[in-house]
Amino acid sequence: MNPIRIGKKLKRALLGSEPRARYEARFSLLTELATRWGFALYTFNLAWLEDPEFLRVWGNFPGRDVRVHDRKFILYSLAKSVASIDGATAECGVLTGGSSYLMCAALGREHHVFDSFEGLSEPDENDRPGDARTFEWRKHDLARPLELVQKNLARFSNVHYHKGWIPERFHEVAHLRFAFVHVDVDLHQPTKDSLEFFYERMVPGGILLCDDYGSTACPGAKRAFDELVADQPERSVVHLTTGQGFIVKR
Repeated sequence: MNPIRIGKKLKRALLGSEPRARYEARFSLLTELATRWGFALYTFNLAWLEDPEFLRVWGNFPGRDVRVHDRKFILYSLAKSVASIDGATAECGVLTGGSSYLMCAALGREHHVFDSFEGLSEPDENDRPGDARTFEWRKHDLARPLELVQKNLARFSNVHYHKGWIPERFHEVAHLRFAFVHVDVDLHQPTKDSLEFFYERMVPGGILLCDDYGSTACPGAKRAFDELVADQPERSVVHLTTGQGFIVKR
């Protein structure tokens, strides 16, 4: 890394006379530093970062934080895309309720939440990452209380909570058809159980979205989704650069 070149870029980034020149210099500088350390930036000239509708909706979520949520924007956009399709919505693995909040705001449907509210179940061999730099999940990681989620989703009257380890309460919605389902349970077995149950109950054109599909910390989730669709008409999962993966039910 050439310190003289970095110094010039830093000067342009801080003192450039034109807004565009400063913006481009800042992105160039951060890109060089990120690349050096094995990361990548991709937020250059992207309109979604300032999308007024999304910022308004997400800004009203009680549990929001200040991070840039590209995956939340993807989820919200995909949920809106099925507005003309009948069917309920569901989420497996809710954490603080942010994704369910966006699904309800986008569609206003009967919505079902499935979570142990005790964190993750016991990981198995499929969940061990192949990279020493990646952390490994432990049982009860990501635990959040039901009361917190209920508070964050209080503005919606059509949310049904199914507390328990997946898949023990899925039978309660076996009679329903779904237009949008979000699976965010990180581990192989609960991901497999969730996808297998909801796939058969998706309406044509409905979207089945897995938050963890492309995460190196969740190899079991990718395996479960790939195995599910291998013999189905969809054949393969759409792998997004955000780490999410989805299919549109045929």
